[in-house]
Amino acid sequence: MHVTKRFHSEELELNMTPMIDIVFQLIIFFLVVSEIASYDRVENLTLPTASEVKPEPPMPDRLVISVDRDNQIIIDRRVLNIDGVEGYLRVEKKRGGTDGVARRPVLIQGDKYCEWSVVQDIMEKAAPLGFKRLSFSARKEEGG
Repeated sequence: MHVTKRFHSEELELNMTPMIDIVFQLIIFFLVVSEIASYDRVENLTLPTASEVKPEPPMPDRLVISVDRDNQIIIDRRVLNIDGVEGYLRVEKKRGGTDGVARRPVLIQGDKYCEWSVVQDIMEKAAPLGFKRLSFSARKEEGG
């Protein structure tokens, strides 16, 4: 008995639809992440310098409060007065926990030329609300 092999000359097609879906999802992911990361930055903020600067590990959940040279307090790209900051911190505390300690760390970025009494006011509003993890931004001195 003689067996013949039959070859089909079909061309294989690659379905690009799932690949395009994944690419679009990656693009959207990186756009969202970059938007969230930009909330930490405030335009034209000159940080004070320090001789010793300890690099901090990245904390994506931290609350960043900035004070610019005109003493405007900025949280999530919104300008707030000191009472608005207290209200914002109260909401954050409620989201944190029931033991009276706020879970979210706070980074205060004060401009080199701002009135530091504004930074002190922020600290005085945060402490009674249970915010215990406060840190400050600074630049390392040139040549130091």
